[in-house]
Amino acid sequence: MSANNLSGHIPAQLCKFQKLIFLSLGSNRLSGNIPDDLKTCKPLIQLMLGDNQLTGSLPVELSKLQNLSALELYQNRFSGLISPEVGKLGNLKRLLLSNNYFVGHIPPEIGQLEGLVTFNVSSNWLSGSIPRELGNCIKLQRLDLSRNSFTGNLPEELGKLVNLELLKLSDNRLSGLIPGSLGGLTRLTELQMGGNLFNGSIPVELGHLGALQISLNISHNALSGTIPGDLGKLQMLESMYLNNNQLVGEIPASIGDLMSLLVCNLSNNNLVGTVPNTPVFQRMDSSNFGGNSGLCRVGSYRCHPSSTPSYSPKGSWIKEGSSREKIVSITSVVVGLVSLMFTVGVCWAIKHRRRAFVSLEDQIKPNVLDNYYFPKEGLTYQDLLEATGNFSESAIIGRGACGTVYKAAMADGELIAVKKLKSRGDGATADNSFRAEISTLGKIRHRNIVKLHGFCYHQDSNLLLYEYMENGSLGEQLHGKEANCLLDWNARYKIALGSAEGLSYLHYDCKPQIIHRDIKSNNILLDEMLQAHVGDFGLAKLMDFPCSKSMSAVAGSYGYIAPEYAYTMKITEKCDIYSFGVVLLELITGRTPVQPLEQGGDLVTWVRRSICNGVPTSEILDKRLDLSAKRTIEEMSLVLKIALFCTSQSPLNRPTMREVINMLMDAREAYCDSPVSPTSETPLDDDASCRGQI
Repeated sequence: MSANNLSGHIPAQLCKFQKLIFLSLGSNRLSGNIPDDLKTCKPLIQLMLGDNQLTGSLPVELSKLQNLSALELYQNRFSGLISPEVGKLGNLKRLLLSNNYFVGHIPPEIGQLEGLVTFNVSSNWLSGSIPRELGNCIKLQRLDLSRNSFTGNLPEELGKLVNLELLKLSDNRLSGLIPGSLGGLTRLTELQMGGNLFNGSIPVELGHLGALQISLNISHNALSGTIPGDLGKLQMLESMYLNNNQLVGEIPASIGDLMSLLVCNLSNNNLVGTVPNTPVFQRMDSSNFGGNSGLCRVGSYRCHPSSTPSYSPKGSWIKEGSSREKIVSITSVVVGLVSLMFTVGVCWAIKHRRRAFVSLEDQIKPNVLDNYYFPKEGLTYQDLLEATGNFSESAIIGRGACGTVYKAAMADGELIAVKKLKSRGDGATADNSFRAEISTLGKIRHRNIVKLHGFCYHQDSNLLLYEYMENGSLGEQLHGKEANCLLDWNARYKIALGSAEGLSYLHYDCKPQIIHRDIKSNNILLDEMLQAHVGDFGLAKLMDFPCSKSMSAVAGSYGYIAPEYAYTMKITEKCDIYSFGVVLLELITGRTPVQPLEQGGDLVTWVRRSICNGVPTSEILDKRLDLSAKRTIEEMSLVLKIALFCTSQSPLNRPTMREVINMLMDAREAYCDSPVSPTSETPLDDDASCRGQI
């Protein structure tokens, strides 16, 4: 019942008969307190009331709900203390209390929740120190304590949270040294510690965070010393913020070699020397280096590229008072201007011979995409012709509605994927998809979204450059001619969860919201570790565009299109949910989305008919998998139930992508943690499944 614009109070007798196990009322306009009968509803496993207008304190009585695995009260108006009694919820995996008015300390008893996976108390009025007992929550994957008033040192014990993927501590009043133990968090993909009072040097151990990809932010602190060269080992990092500290010395050359780095803000420190003249730093705006009186960039009128410059306290790059030095200065300026004019002339000539890869500022209007830079902008169209064998048939690795994808082997040995979209002869469709894909992908940075490296406008075609995925698409792995069932169930589960997290990012974390509109197994790509990456945004629409509410033609692929979209042409995120449900069915059954007419014509119909006809669940599952383990069958059965929810005929009955993620995470542990799972509330052979209501 989430996201239905419900208002008023939560009914007082929802758990009158003590049979309620799953309650999802998130993203409504509900007000008032949590009713008493919910506080004593012992069978309850998940209580999801986030994004409402509920008030009151965190009920102490909730500690008696020993089956509770998820407590989501975020973005409400709750206040008061977080009761130590929460530590008695031994089965709790998700505790989301962010964006409320809670005060006081984090109770140390939280450390008793050894199965806790997600803990978020951001944007409250909490204070005091961070309890070292949090280090006992060894299954934690996401910890967000940001935007509070926490003080004191950061506990060394947080370094024991080896499963942590996200750590947010920004905008507090934490002080002291950054503990080197954080270097042991080898699964961390995002570290946010900006806006505190940390001092001392940057620990070299942060260079051990090899999985760090989304961001390293330790800006707006009081850090001193030099920038460790070990940070140059973070080969996957895309954003680094060290600005507004008291750092000294030169910028390590190793950081300039991080080819994935898109943002590196080093402004407002005391850095000196020359910014490394690497492609990574060349494409960055000068604002990333401002406020460092002793720092210069090659090509700047203030910088001596051939020798170490002399620096004055006021930041003057050339000492005054000497006539000879003035003459040298004037001569340098003249030579520089002549060189600039020569360079401009050469560039003009090249531009008229062939179109090179160019910056977005020159080619795209600001309202399409702002301040985004591509690491591949030095490539030319000729380079790609050579890398793809003139876009030969043998280089094709995929075809889609918007273009053909080629494997390109660059001169330096790097592999990239090039998507070629025709811009002439096909009308405006290709051009529109090209602009849509750039404006969408260019702003997105997530580990489960395909990364766009660059683009090219050319007289014959538009080209998009993506990171290359070694294992192709999920569709190829499941249904290709050479499909050898490389994917066991564990790999398939991780692909399902990763894809869901990528889609959730599009639906909730992108502003404006992004709806993919063509989710299918062929658009879920797999890297060398079989991690899922959602791709092909040629049909993506940004939800604040008036034209995106209704389209003149159906977008999507047969077998994946939500029933209501085919005739209403109205776009909602529930269309993506339906398509994702079909992908889940592919993972479970191994079948293609299109089935013979005598079997219903599509996979959703075939599965529902099989269930209604009493076919055992084991007969629906992919026979290529090892189904000898009870755990595998039970887990697949739970995911099958999730797929049925996602493919409900009515969009109102489909879950949100956040709820899908929660259910998938619960499915992995539900078979052993509790006799009843929230995803198995209704048996698979229930009439609701036959009618498409789940």
